[in-house]
Amino acid sequence: MKGHAPDVNLRVNDPVMFIGAATKITGLSESALRKYEATGLIIFHRTAANRRMLSLEDIERIRMIRNLIKRRGLNLEGILRLWALLPCWELKQCAADERRDCPAIVDSQRPCWVLLKNQGCTIEERCRECEVYRFSAYCTEDLKSLVRNLYSSESSKAVEGESD
Repeated sequence: MKGHAPDVNLRVNDPVMFIGAATKITGLSESALRKYEATGLIIFHRTAANRRMLSLEDIERIRMIRNLIKRRGLNLEGILRLWALLPCWELKQCAADERRDCPAIVDSQRPCWVLLKNQGCTIEERCRECEVYRFSAYCTEDLKSLVRNLYSSESSKAVEGESD
């Protein structure tokens, strides 16, 4: 019995289902989900046999993408461009030398994880675990507030630094 119990250490971004099961939950076809992957909207987990797997967090991300398409009128390209506006270097608090080599600072067409993949990065797990990728879908609705908060906190840090 014990071997059949759910893993209590399961994280929300651990792979739990194959793409076929995800189609039943999301109502999308496998080809639609593969298109989301090809455009960079989602990074699937892969098994050793290269089968696509999704986490519960991936399912929620897909639901948010569908909402942006159906309720906000965006297409896949529009979503990518919106996510490309996320200042990932600020959110991750990258050092100056990291920023110097960062393609996301100069490219406003694609989010950082797509740019890295296009440059030949094969460590998709790193991007899948990154907070910028993981939470980009959540901040889409209120992107302006996110950016405003980032820059207002930077301004207050600068003012504090001047008063020291």
